[in-house]
Parts: sequence; structure tokens; C-alpha cells
Amino acid sequence: MELNCNNYFSKDANIAYWSVSQFKAFDKCEAAGLAEVRHEYVREETDALLIGSYVDAYFAGNLDEFIEEHRDQITSKRGGGLLAKYQHANEMIDAVNRQPLMVNYLTGDKQVIQTAEIFGVPWKIKMDVYMPDVRIVDFKTTKDFGEVWDPEYGRRSWIEAWGYDIQGAIYQKVVEENTGKKLPFYIAAVTKEKTPDVKVIQIPQHVLDAALGMVEAKIERFDLIKSGDVDPRRCEACDFCKKSKVLEVPEIYEVKEAE
Repeated sequence: MELNCNNYFSKDANIAYWSVSQFKAFDKCEAAGLAEVRHEYVREETDALLIGSYVDAYFAGNLDEFIEEHRDQITSKRGGGLLAKYQHANEMIDAVNRQPLMVNYLTGDKQVIQTAEIFGVPWKIKMDVYMPDVRIVDFKTTKDFGEVWDPEYGRRSWIEAWGYDIQGAIYQKVVEENTGKKLPFYIAAVTKEKTPDVKVIQIPQHVLDAALGMVEAKIERFDLIKSGDVDPRRCEACDFCKKSKVLEVPEIYEVKEAE
């Protein structure tokens, strides 16, 4: 399947290829991940996601198209102007543009699609900024740069909590498969705080290698689930599992002793 900007997120493309977001969805909940691939479940488009997408669209060069597509969600029904939260998104954009280093790292080929086979399965990637022979850069918006609570791992850095190390590892590996060159991976990020903060961060190679090893350890099972050869596990905690659960027997309440 030949990928382009119009079909990259299509159902056919998601079935034909693995992507970072797809892998992370399976890793969080196999049942929900499979339902998303089959377009049987769609995650809610929250304000937080839309604000991030607004800023992403600006730096991708398609903000006008984004505004037109989401006009009812991001503009006032009275005056037609941007809602306050999206006016703040413009402040985030300004914070980035005031930083020559960030502008430099966001300069290059935009929204570059590549595909490659890794660990026996086909992958697709769409890089925010690709500078051949030099670097790969992904642009991120985040609540702040503080640690994030993970029920499974406890407090983690925001980079690992949101799986950006996995993203960097896959992007780097796909490019390496296609060019023979292992390029450094950077995150250019801006926060959604009242006063936006900015950072350009290089993910060290040992972190990327560890993330790639984790992908290798899990992708075989995930691919068997995707192909229908293995039943997915349910996490029973995500929105999909809550919506699709079927009660079969009463639950027995147990009193837990204080540790």
C-alpha cells in the first residue's frame, strides 16, 4: 500500500502497517488497541488534544486547514473569534518562535512519511521534521515538564510516560532501515502552562535502544492479536473496557488490611 498524507490514518493503512501510536495503544490495552485498528472504537477528541493539534498544525504549515475543519469546536458561536484556550495556543506558538534554537530544530522537511519492516512486521512513520543525514525532530505540546504518575510504574518522566522514547526508537530504526544511517532523535516541546515553557531535548541512544528492545519483546504477540490469531487481553480500566464490559457474576467485596 502506497502511503500519502490523505490515506496515512485510514483504516486500510492501520491494518497494513504498525505505527507508534498503534503500538502504544496495544501496550496500554490490547482489546482497546485492536478495536481502534478496526475502527470499532474512537478515542474522545478532548480540548487538550485539540489544543496540541492546533499548535502542531501551525508548525506543520496547515493551520488554516485545521481551523476550517474544527471551526465549530475552536471558535465562539457569537463573534466567531478563537476561544480563549486557543488564543493561549497562539501564545505557545509565540513562545516557540521567540527561540532561535527551536526554530532551527523545526526547520527541515515536514511531515515526512516512511515505511520499513522491523522485527518481521511493516511499520509506518510520519516525522514532524526530517533533516536527511542530520536529525529527526518531533514536535510536542505537553501540560508541563514535570513527572507523570503511572499506575504501573509510579512517577515517571513525561517523555517515558507518554512513550516518546518508543516513538524516537521506531522513527530512528525506520530511517536507518531505509538509509543505513542512525540519526539522533530530538523532541522540541512547548508546555500548555499559563506562561509556556520550551525545551529542545535529545533522547540518548541508550534510552532509544532500551525502548526498541521493549518493542521487539512485545510486537510478535501484538501482531498475532491484530491478525486475529490470539485473543486480546482486556485491561478493564480504560474507557473502551468500561463501555464494552459485561457483568457475569457479582463481585465479592474484600477488606484490605493496612500495610
